[in-house]
Amino acid sequence: MASIAEFTIPPADFPLGAVFDPRPEATLELDRVVPSDDTVMPYFWVNDAGGDMAAIREVFDGLPEIRSAALMEDLGTKGLFRAEWQPDHLGIMSAIPATGVTVLAATGSVEGWTFELRAERAVQFSDFQQYCSDHDINVTLRRLSRLSEMVTGTEYNLTPQQHAALVLAYREGYYRDPSATDQQSLAAQLGITRQALSSRLRRGYRNLIASTLIHGPPGGE
Repeated sequence: MASIAEFTIPPADFPLGAVFDPRPEATLELDRVVPSDDTVMPYFWVNDAGGDMAAIREVFDGLPEIRSAALMEDLGTKGLFRAEWQPDHLGIMSAIPATGVTVLAATGSVEGWTFELRAERAVQFSDFQQYCSDHDINVTLRRLSRLSEMVTGTEYNLTPQQHAALVLAYREGYYRDPSATDQQSLAAQLGITRQALSSRLRRGYRNLIASTLIHGPPGGE
């Protein structure tokens, strides 16, 4: 049965964390990881109030662990980057494909990195930890849950359908700016129409607000 695990690593143990030395207020969010021959190319967003994305690119481009770094989109205080890893310095990026786990989300700050991973079998997380231990990758397991335990949503007066739609939208990047997906794609994954998905999201928002902000009666499905 599919499971979700949350692992943390120190900020300096992931090469991109080098940006926190000159930019301690910056935060990073992994967008996606694309395998490429003998390496990987992670795409990631950098948020920094200073807004000098060109200077941040120079930090990444000067790292020995990275072959190259490109600034794909500059939005002022936010930038989308693509980095190409050196094969000998893949670190946790090699542990992920080696054990067959999937990255759902990864974020970093001066406090450290958090990786949210999904596995079809819980034993894959044991394999992941063993791989990291064997390769001197300092990971710490913070949370482990079965996917089925995360889809009821009853504590917020959500129906299972609403909870599933909201969680899928979040994990697929629907709420990012800019959005990483659209309602049509999410609806296809759930096997419903776009209109049905829109209704579930809207009613889910209403029930969440009623349960957490207003504490009023929940709405229907």
